[in-house]
Amino acid sequence: MRNHLTMFVLLLAPALTWADNWPGWRGPANNGISAEKDLPVQWSATQNVRWKIPLQGAGVSAPVVWKDHIFLTASDGRLNDRLHVYCYHRADGRLLWHTKLFGSAPTDLYPAGGMAVPTPVTDGKHLFTLFGTGELVCLDFAGKPVWIRSLAEEYGPFRNRWGMGTSPILVGDLLVVQVDHWSQSYLLGVEAKSGINRWKTNRDASVNWTSPLAVKVKDRTEILAFGTYRAMSYDASDGRELWSVKGMHMQCIPSPVVEGDLLFAASGENTMGIRLDGGIGDLTSSHVLWTNKKATAFIPSPIVYKGLLYTPNDQGFGTCLRGTDGKVVWKERLGSSYYASPVAGDGKVYFTSKEGVVRVVRAGAKFELLAENDMGESLVASPAISDGQIFLRGEKHLFCIGER
Repeated sequence: MRNHLTMFVLLLAPALTWADNWPGWRGPANNGISAEKDLPVQWSATQNVRWKIPLQGAGVSAPVVWKDHIFLTASDGRLNDRLHVYCYHRADGRLLWHTKLFGSAPTDLYPAGGMAVPTPVTDGKHLFTLFGTGELVCLDFAGKPVWIRSLAEEYGPFRNRWGMGTSPILVGDLLVVQVDHWSQSYLLGVEAKSGINRWKTNRDASVNWTSPLAVKVKDRTEILAFGTYRAMSYDASDGRELWSVKGMHMQCIPSPVVEGDLLFAASGENTMGIRLDGGIGDLTSSHVLWTNKKATAFIPSPIVYKGLLYTPNDQGFGTCLRGTDGKVVWKERLGSSYYASPVAGDGKVYFTSKEGVVRVVRAGAKFELLAENDMGESLVASPAISDGQIFLRGEKHLFCIGER
């Protein structure tokens, strides 16, 4: 059962014609893991930097990579209502195109991110992105708009301190967007081709910044969404709520991660292991396998890699838990603070700190620090991995890291 679930999470990602794409938030399977080998270990702001380019505007969305295209979003202007989508060539970072949009309803923001905190997602033909102004946009690979919606005009402006943080995900031909804020929160299922709603479900939730995750459980596809004291699941076919588990923080930022039939739910309150088996209703007393109140991740999303769960936190500690029972395997100081979510691959876990240092740790039950790579500027956006290279969005530059 566990192997089947893991495989289906991979299959839910857009069909890949290029094995090394990083098509959206947390990569091909929305879990932060790359299947590649020979990934970089040692670099600096100059060493093993294939190229770096200056960035303009505010934004902490992660880079999205599809073949030779690298996509990035930003915003600027007095209200951060001038929206930008950039496309760069992966070979040398040269700008291929730049699409400018105008936001309909700017809201509160995290200054470093402006209205460009959500990470776009692509199916290899179109790019879908959400901005904090409420714009939900579909562009083709030439940067031309296919459709544009203002969720702020349709359902009211986003009222979410520090801005909108959730990233849209693709589930086949369905685009899923989670909008949690002080007004009526909702989960939206949109036909990717046309931008038309397939369903809209109101959520009993307030301010959150977490992104949803799709998994196959038995004969149905579920959309996992955290927020406001609960982990919840929805049917991808019609948006109806299937089950919930209590125990989350009031305001959730980390996104769900799954390995096999285990869901790992991290928040500023605790980290929980939850069994996925097709249950319905309130599953708090029956499906929570373990709870660790000392392993908390208020901002970064955890990563589960080969049975171990890694949870950096905004106080600078990294904790490794055993996935089956939540027991601490190791806990180490890893710098000052973490906003970016870790990525993993090739037997390594990459922890990207706000201070600008990427720490490379060997994956496993024994802590081994392989490298500390100082980029010389703050790093808030999560990394992307593609074709043996790591793409880092810094405060001032976009870096392409590669040893080959």
